[in-house]
Formats: sequence, C-alpha cells, structure tokens
Amino acid sequence: MDAKEIKRRYQMLASERTSVEGTWELIEKFVAPYRGEFFQENSTEHSIDWKLRELFDSTAIDASNVLASSLHGSLTSPAYKWFSLRFRDDELNLNSEAKQWLENTENRMFHALQQSNFNLEANETYLDLVHFGTSVIVEEVEGDELSGDVELVFKTVPTKECYYEMDSKSAVHALYRKFSYTAVQLVDKFGEDGVPNEILEKAKMPKEGEKFDVIHAIYNRKLGEDVDVSKVLSKENRPYGSKYILVEMCEELGKEGGYYEMPAFVPRWRSTSDSKFGNSPSMVALPDILTLNELQNMLLRAVEKVVDPATLTTERGLLSDLDLEPGGLTVVRDIKNLVPFESRARFDVSELKVDRLQDAIRKAFFTDQLELKNSPAMTATEVSVRYELMQRLLGPTLGRLENDFLSPLITRTFNIMLRSNMLQELPPMLAELGAELDIRYTGPLARAQRTDQAAAIERWMNMLGGMSQVTPDILDVIDTDVIGRDMGDILNVPAKYMRSDEAVKTMRDARQKQQAEMQAAEMAKQQGEAAQAVGKGQAAMGGDANA
Repeated sequence: MDAKEIKRRYQMLASERTSVEGTWELIEKFVAPYRGEFFQENSTEHSIDWKLRELFDSTAIDASNVLASSLHGSLTSPAYKWFSLRFRDDELNLNSEAKQWLENTENRMFHALQQSNFNLEANETYLDLVHFGTSVIVEEVEGDELSGDVELVFKTVPTKECYYEMDSKSAVHALYRKFSYTAVQLVDKFGEDGVPNEILEKAKMPKEGEKFDVIHAIYNRKLGEDVDVSKVLSKENRPYGSKYILVEMCEELGKEGGYYEMPAFVPRWRSTSDSKFGNSPSMVALPDILTLNELQNMLLRAVEKVVDPATLTTERGLLSDLDLEPGGLTVVRDIKNLVPFESRARFDVSELKVDRLQDAIRKAFFTDQLELKNSPAMTATEVSVRYELMQRLLGPTLGRLENDFLSPLITRTFNIMLRSNMLQELPPMLAELGAELDIRYTGPLARAQRTDQAAAIERWMNMLGGMSQVTPDILDVIDTDVIGRDMGDILNVPAKYMRSDEAVKTMRDARQKQQAEMQAAEMAKQQGEAAQAVGKGQAAMGGDANA
C-alpha cells in the first residue's frame, strides 16, 4: 500500500465518520471533558479550553468515571492475575507437569503486563468505551525480539485520531491514525534520512505552533494466508505492514515496518446495527444529560435573580441613578416607588426535576448497582451478590470486551514472549503433541459466572446427603475424585495444591496395604487370644476331671 492509497482510504473513512462525530462532540463536552475536541485542532497549549463554562452539572462525568473504574477493577485489576490458560484437551489439564507449565506461563505473562504501562492505558481505554462506545489501544514492542530483551508498551489512542476498516469477522483489518508532529519531532522519530528536505530545514528553525499532519497506517499484507507467527520473521515478511506518511506532501516517512499480529485492539461497548461504531451508556443518557445541564443553567439564573433581584420603580419615582453599591445613595420621590422584583421561582419543582434526571443518568451508568449503599461496608455475601448482579447487567458487554480486547491482547502477548524465548521451555510431551490453548478469565466478574456452577454442585451433594439417610446406596452415584478436581478448576485453585492421579493412586495403595496389614495383625491377635482362651478352658476341664 503506497502513500496515495493510504491517504485515499483515510479520507474515505474520515468522510463516513462525520455522522457520528456530532454525537461524540456532545459527549466530549458534557461527559468527557479534556478527551479531545473532534472539530478543533489543538495545535498549541493555548487552544485548549480549560474553563468549561458551558458545563453546569458533573453527574454524568462522575458516573462515567465510576463505571470505567469498576470495569478496570473487575476485569483487569492489577491486584491479582485476571486470566489463566487451559489446554483444549482435557486430559492434559489433568497432567500435573503440563498444568504447572501453564501456571508458570501465566505468571510470566502477568508479570510482563504488570511491568509495562498496561494498567495506566487500560483505564483510558475503559473511559473511551463508556464515553464514545468505541476505543483503540495499541500494543507495541520495544527491544530486540531475537535477544529476548523486549518490553511491552501500550498506548490508548484518542478516538478522534483513529479510523479503521473491519473484515468479515468484525475484526480490525486496517487502522489509520492521524496525528500532528512538529518538524523537530519528525526528525527525532524518523532520522534525517527518513524525512523530506523541507522538514529538515524547518527543524533547524522551528516556528511556534507549526505542526504537520501524519497518518500511521497498519494494514493486512497476507490476506487469506496462514503465517507461522511463532518464528521470528523479517519486517517485510510479517503479516501486517506499517507506514507513516505526511498528509500534505503525500510522502512516506522512514522505512516500512511490520507486525506479526494486528497490534491495535478496537473494543466496543455494544454493537450498533448497520454500523461498525459502538454505542455507549453516554449515548443512552445523552438526552437526560443535555436536559439536566440546561435545567441547571436555568436554575442558576433563577437563583441569581433571588440573591441579587432586579429593582422596580415608577417612571417618575427615581430622581437619580440607581446605586446599589455598598454605601451608595439613590434619590427617590417616594420610597414606596422603589421595590425589589420577586421572581417567585418554584425551586422545589426544579430541584425535584434535577433529582430525577440525576437518578436516571446514574442508572444509565449502573452507578446505583456499583456503589455502596447506606451501609459503611458490605459482607462477603453482599459482595458476591453484587458481582453476580453486575455480571447479569454487563454480561453482553463483558463478552464483547473479551472477544475484541482481552483475548487478542493475551494472544499477542503470549506470541511476543514465545518468539522472544521469555517463556519456560515446553515439556517434551507438549512439544510432541502441539497442544492448543484456551483463555479463561479469573477476575471477580468472570468468577461470578462460575460461582453458580460451584453452588449447584454443593447443593446437589447436600441434597444427596439428606437422601442417604433414607437410601444409603444413593451416595454411590457421586464420583468424589471428579468433583474435587472440577471444583478446584472452577475456583481456579493452583495446580501445586492438587496431587496428580499417580500420587493419589500411590497414597491410596499405601493406605490399603497399611489397612490390610493392620487387619491381618488384628486377626492374628484375635486368633491368638482365642487359642489362649481355648487352652485355659481345656486346662480347667482337666483339673475338674482329676478332682
């Protein structure tokens, strides 16, 4: 893809996005201030509006931040490992050596994410999701993959800068990011050999506020082709290409790069019919947000009239200018002709309407379900019920986030670390089988989805326990070994806490042998005691006969 084709596709995507940008602009102004104005180029610090005097109510701002923070803490919290890996073959999941390799891999991946800036950028991603319904986060690699000395770097790209194409599976096919750099920044990033001579000249004598529009394009080179991304490839042979171009001059910057996987993830809150852009709680609540903001504005003007009312007088009642300054003097013909204006505003009605609108906005952002009630703290049961309720409310969104964001993220991270030899060497049995992996999420919301299954097993066993009082044979249907391992798997118990099948068999054989030896010893003891008793009885009978 050359520079002209990149520019043409970018312009086409920018044109088709204008229909939704008007809504995004309203959300930016009233829900997400400082997230980037869509119809204004902030080329300098002086162009940024820090006052926000058109905003009169912060309910939506606060509610959206609470929802984004709750998503971060429930899905990808830095406090605990929020994902695990499983073999697609269930037999391998029962193998102790294979499962320990999985856990070691999980721990290394999680540590790599924690060492990166993922947690900082993920929160920005959740904010854009809650606000605009669509967000973009990019996972880059810094360092040399051949030497294994690499570092993961994440960047949440402002929604206003990104344009993308989708494939038939609704995955990102190509991404175009438009941003602005100064001449000095261009030379610093691409080197003197990677920029036009005109940029070199401008970098020597830069002007304040002078920036140049740049498009970064990431596109699929290998349409329909399968490429082994577990091996290190040259940049030109990787499935995805990468180019930077100057928009005005339509010239390429630097050299063409490449990616093994699509590095950009584009999660959406909810899908929108006949559109590739998602919709969000902010869009749902936008009518109430605009109404509340205007109502608060009117209420402030009404309060101003009450606090500092206008003054009424007759046409001939005022002999001098009206002076309402402290110590001021006003000459009137009759003091009764000078009275304050009473607006008779119904503050009770307006405050009731404000409360209802604020409640409606908070419900749109699920704040009533996410925040603590009147109690100072929740019990463990209340926390569990709260997560179960959140799972039901946010279930469709969680599924979409896992599909569009978390699964591609974990897959790319695994492949990066595999290529860089940052993972433990595969056990021989796994290397021979070529086992496939699945991803399981272990955050609070994901665990809430599996809690019902664990509770059902527990209720079933309790029910059979009660029935066994009448029919003891009913307990024969319970396979406790399978239940024990399944419960450990459901509750994500580490593999090192569970013995392997071989170890369990060895312990049981030893126990049975010990029990058999104890029984034999007991029987021998009883036989000896019986023989001794018989001997004593015969001796007693012989003594009686002699007598």
